[in-house]
Amino acid sequence: RIEAVQPRPAAAQVPAPMPDLPGTATVMTLGAHMCKWPIGDPSSDEFSFCGRRSSEGVYCVEHARVAYQPQVRKGGKDGASELARSLRRYI
Repeated sequence: RIEAVQPRPAAAQVPAPMPDLPGTATVMTLGAHMCKWPIGDPSSDEFSFCGRRSSEGVYCVEHARVAYQPQVRKGGKDGASELARSLRRYI
């Protein structure tokens, strides 16, 4: 015998966590694991810090990408020619 499937009552809806809004942390509210990327002019009243959860360092993932850029070697120059060029100033 087949019975009609009754819809199950919805489980208690858990509200989605609020996203970390950038620029919401001040010097007084900045915690150890919060992004310390400065936003705005430090001399203004609106100055704040990012405040998102920091990844491994002092910045969130987005600001760490901006802060830590890989070093780009200039093409065609080796260390010896750079040293010789810098020493010419003193000779």
